[in-house]
Amino acid sequence: MKTKKDTIINNSKNEYQEFLFGPAHPGSGNFSVKIKLGGEKVVLAKSDPGYLHRGFEKLMEYRNIWQNAALSDRICVFEPLAWNLLFAEAIEKLAEIDIPEKAKYVRVILIELSRIQSHLIWFGAFSSASGFDTGFKIALGYRDYILDIFSIITGGRVYPTGFICPGGLRRDLPAKIEDKILKVLDKVNEAIFYFEKEDPVFKSRTENIGVLKIDDAIRLGATGQVLRASGFLQDIRKDDPYEIYKKIDFNIPVLKQGDAYSRFKLGILEVKESIKIIKQLLDKIPNGDFLNKNIKIGMPFILPKNEAYVRNETARGEGAIYIKGDGTINPYRVKIKGPSFLHLIPVLEFLLKEAEIADIPIIYWSLNGCPADMDR
Repeated sequence: MKTKKDTIINNSKNEYQEFLFGPAHPGSGNFSVKIKLGGEKVVLAKSDPGYLHRGFEKLMEYRNIWQNAALSDRICVFEPLAWNLLFAEAIEKLAEIDIPEKAKYVRVILIELSRIQSHLIWFGAFSSASGFDTGFKIALGYRDYILDIFSIITGGRVYPTGFICPGGLRRDLPAKIEDKILKVLDKVNEAIFYFEKEDPVFKSRTENIGVLKIDDAIRLGATGQVLRASGFLQDIRKDDPYEIYKKIDFNIPVLKQGDAYSRFKLGILEVKESIKIIKQLLDKIPNGDFLNKNIKIGMPFILPKNEAYVRNETARGEGAIYIKGDGTINPYRVKIKGPSFLHLIPVLEFLLKEAEIADIPIIYWSLNGCPADMDR
């Protein structure tokens, strides 16, 4: 662990050492945790966010909806399309804009592809944190196939520049893209084959590490796979369906152990469900418009004096956006709720207490956090 501070603190009973995990540590990713150690064990952990703060909420209050649609890409680099969708849905709810059926199908396909590639990044980072660099190379290599699809559809490999926009989509799907997506899903199945193999060393490094019991998960506000790996069945796609999730046959995987290994295994099961969802939809995409006929791309419009709150199941858990209009072309107020805030502050601090120093990166990455959507 790279140290920024190495000070001995004396008190009447113990001698503690203080360290910083991050923000430049390769296992923390623009995030820092102040750690107090007693020997090899963590006595106290205090999350120290803010190294990736970009002020999106205030920036959006000075920009129109088309500028903000592109800005929403940057809320979380791991899954920009998910935040495109949340912003678009918030504007649509605020301004009471109807969405063509075709756009709903395409949106869900893109969001589930985004969930898969986001999980692949997570698998890679988690593997690297556990000492398995090969897993990182496999994950990032297979993720590139999905980024190729994004490039063809949206024009951007990582940032889609607000492709999912208020009113639908910026443009229609390219011809014969369905066949290319199916081939990419076959590649994803190859990646899952590697990560499903039960490696005894990886299992010994992650099993019974960072155990989060169901009562603690609920108390600390966990969502997404962090909550489901502790045995709580909750997913907004089922509990409060949006777009066309009501029409799709899929399951919500749940495990009960609540440790780092369970969170990893749950992620693999979720990728399989996302593949199932995409395959169901590819043959059913309806013909018709991809954008509401009353919406002109790039032309701002007045946001009514109204407010809207929408929430979705992102790859990391519950993400939400609140928008208030005041009769101008810019939002009066924007608030963003990222799933990583609760995972990387109260949950992480709770799990690190009494943890071994060598397990800190494993526990951290098992939570699949994104400092960007927390600092926003």
